[in-house]
Amino acid sequence: MTTTLTDRTAHFIHLSDRDDSDLRDLLRNARTLKADDFREPVAAGKTIGLIFLNPSLRTRISFETAAVHLGAGTSIIQPGQGVWTFETRTGVVMDGDRTEHLKEAVQVISRYVDIIGVRAFAGMKDLDEDLEDRLLEDIVRYATVPVINMESAREHPCQALADGLTMLERFEGHPEGRKFVLSWAPHPKPLPMAVPNSALEIAARLGMDVTLACPPEMKLPDSVLDQVQLHAVHNGGQLHVEHDQKAAFRDADIIYGKSWAAPLAYQDPSAENELRTTTYGNWTIDTKRMSLTNGAAFMHCLPVRRNVVVTDKVLDGPGAIHVDQAENRLHVQKAVLMKLMGLQ
Repeated sequence: MTTTLTDRTAHFIHLSDRDDSDLRDLLRNARTLKADDFREPVAAGKTIGLIFLNPSLRTRISFETAAVHLGAGTSIIQPGQGVWTFETRTGVVMDGDRTEHLKEAVQVISRYVDIIGVRAFAGMKDLDEDLEDRLLEDIVRYATVPVINMESAREHPCQALADGLTMLERFEGHPEGRKFVLSWAPHPKPLPMAVPNSALEIAARLGMDVTLACPPEMKLPDSVLDQVQLHAVHNGGQLHVEHDQKAAFRDADIIYGKSWAAPLAYQDPSAENELRTTTYGNWTIDTKRMSLTNGAAFMHCLPVRRNVVVTDKVLDGPGAIHVDQAENRLHVQKAVLMKLMGLQ
């Protein structure tokens, strides 16, 4: 008889499930794995099931490659593409075109694999539901093996670890006190808040001086910012919210560019679109803005809309480290897999 895993640290769901020392251990192990180009079949015979409810490039390839390097196999599960379509809602009458309920699917997958990775973006329909990560939490409840959050409605913890590793490398292991700026940027589509939420948190937990630069309407939810502030203060830093982009960039050591939808997107998508694409279309990150910084590195989680979010000159310039970030997904995910398998 299998049972669900009630210990949150048996999974890798939210950064908040782990204390600062645990996160630093993961980052330290990732640095070692990267330095050693670790490729040993320590997970031979293990299988990782990767459920993609949304598209992916870096997440899919980096997890598959990490598994290969550790000697494990992977099974890619994309509902509606070679497997049945999934119904994710609870209490619904399944008389439509969705064939299998997530509840049975996850329970069955748990009998076949050793770890489940899940990618499930925000629905962008109900803000409370997205902030509570209800879909991901349902999957954790149904699963009987460890679950890894490969990006959910609320967070992207694997990306955050890669961000953290990249900043540790940038500042030779000592990012404390450095100025980290997460800058909103325009985008043709309303994007979720998972990456910005997690980027702010990892910077705060590394002891950085954290600034959120965004138009007033694009401010992230108070429930998120309150937690970031607590982490920042606990680690010797502070959270600032700045609505003047140029003022925010002054003396910054890291500029992390990212777009996300205003909370207004949940009530009035048309009005939110006007704000995101037109009213604040001048928030594109360019060399003039970067010149205000303290020789800051530019970061982005990718994919990135060139000359919308950030200009070619910044992305192709010497300060851009977004490709390093992408590579570091591989190394931090090895560390997470090994942690959850009891191999570290």
